[in-house]
Amino acid sequence: MNVAYTVWTWHLDPFNGFKKSEDPQTQRVEFEKGLREIQYLGYNAVEDMNMIVSAFGDCPEKLRSLLEKYHMKFSAIYHYMKTDFDYDLELLKRCIALAKEIDCKKIIIQPPKIRPEGNTREDVLETARKANIMAQYTYAAGLDLCVHPHYNDTVLYRDEIDLFAENTDPEKVKFCFDTAHATIADINPVDLLEAYKDRIGYIHFKDVDPDPTLQPGQRPMDRFRALGQGFVDFKGVYKKLLEIGYEDTICVELDYPIIANYQSAQFSREYLRSVIGV
Repeated sequence: MNVAYTVWTWHLDPFNGFKKSEDPQTQRVEFEKGLREIQYLGYNAVEDMNMIVSAFGDCPEKLRSLLEKYHMKFSAIYHYMKTDFDYDLELLKRCIALAKEIDCKKIIIQPPKIRPEGNTREDVLETARKANIMAQYTYAAGLDLCVHPHYNDTVLYRDEIDLFAENTDPEKVKFCFDTAHATIADINPVDLLEAYKDRIGYIHFKDVDPDPTLQPGQRPMDRFRALGQGFVDFKGVYKKLLEIGYEDTICVELDYPIIANYQSAQFSREYLRSVIGV
């Protein structure tokens, strides 16, 4: 299996409200810094958000050169949906074009945010409708579309996942399950992998602190931790991946590192190597 790390957090400025860089040259510098650090730690693949298109969409040869320099595969481009579907489709097309230039086979889709008044069955069905349309483009390009159930979005809880799955093309719409997001939704990741073993296209590994009372008022996502610092059963998850024949990428992610991106990536890589054996 490939072992990847997401480097989108290298693009965030913790001293400026965690805002993302907008300048393409700055984005390229930040991306290379992340690439260099995770390669040094022993990761062999990288995932980044759709901002990679603004950084390298007009110069894919520069991205290919960096991947070759650090002996890295580009495992997935992460595309988060907004409320403007025309915008989503146009950016998806740009993601697909760049993915083909760098031999990336996966596009991860994050469902749109729930409305202030809350999520409804119709919201899930609308997300499914849009995913089916987006999957026509990825399928035609020979790429996998993998939908990522995500906190505070239209698809997260088990009933929403099941409804979404029932209303999407199983051949064209796969899943990217995330061990931490599943956990905060009270879903056992091992059970989820078994239930959808024929539709697993990609997976995110991250841990969750078991005590929500340590820092009252925080979002559940603020409890996400490097691997081994929480209570997710990664041995069970990895065993289930082997049982269902998953041979693709394990991608490690941590949205908001407590100290630094490098330190969190290091903790997680050492855990995978010493505890899981990958």
